[in-house]
Amino acid sequence: MKKEILDAILKALENETAGIEQEIDTQESNAAIDTEATADLDTISQRDQATDIYNLLQQPKDTAENTAAMVKQYRELSRSDAGPGALVETTEYFFLVGVALPPLEINGKKVAGITTDAPTYANLEGKRKGDEIHLGECDYLILSVQ
Repeated sequence: MKKEILDAILKALENETAGIEQEIDTQESNAAIDTEATADLDTISQRDQATDIYNLLQQPKDTAENTAAMVKQYRELSRSDAGPGALVETTEYFFLVGVALPPLEINGKKVAGITTDAPTYANLEGKRKGDEIHLGECDYLILSVQ
């Protein structure tokens, strides 16, 4: 089941990256006006704005690509306790430990990423199947750790 969930996460990350790349391409083409050929300040301003947006979009693209690389590494990792690379299943959530994720829902459950430097990680670290965890204002029973 872990492979299936991680594959769905990877698909969502690929879709996110594709959307960002499409917007980057749009902004790149908007930024490619020849400033030598135009003296229109509005056109130059639009080019500068497109360049700024293009530059701002590079970080989320890199983040999504780095997250996908980590998730791919986690596919081969098996754990019996909650730690980096573990997929922790509760009645309502799948928690993937070690990465931040965009909001997702897979097989009727919400999916959340918990980085090891997140405050909630301390409540999850080392937990096993059958343990309860307290995250935010809720308690969850761990159904499995993979």
